Amino acid sequence: MSTLRFILMLAFLGFPLLEIAVLIQVGQAIGFLPTLALLVLSAALGLMVIRAQGLAMVGRMFDALGQGRFVFASVLDSYAMIAAGCLLIVPGFISDALGIMLLVPALRRLILGALLPGLAGRRPEQSRPSENLKNEPTRPIVIEGTYERIDDDRDKNR
Repeated sequence: MSTLRFILMLAFLGFPLLEIAVLIQVGQAIGFLPTLALLVLSAALGLMVIRAQGLAMVGRMFDALGQGRFVFASVLDSYAMIAAGCLLIVPGFISDALGIMLLVPALRRLILGALLPGLAGRRPEQSRPSENLKNEPTRPIVIEGTYERIDDDRDKNR
């Protein structure tokens, strides 16, 4: 078994077991009903985040296009917020902590910058075209090529 497969298997088996262990510890510390209430509250918060981000993502994308900013950064930010909502919906306090970390803008930029260096760490001001490029005249794009016209009528007569 390769090392990557082994690590993935441990992650898929270990993460739920770790979530269950934390749920048991929190349940013993604060009781069953408060633990259940926290899980339901975090799931409701996750649903609200997903609903708000799904609607706002399209608006942010068009705003970024209108302002000449890099659209991928705003879409990536919205997807990170949707992932935060999904993590909040998953029952468990570790996934809730990760989801809340993704909801904080500074931590979200830090996490995305670590996962996708060069793309996610950009601020909107850095992703705009530079002022030098705005002042240069734009030249038309010319694509050279050859073509041959084939008439349908000529092919039918043969």
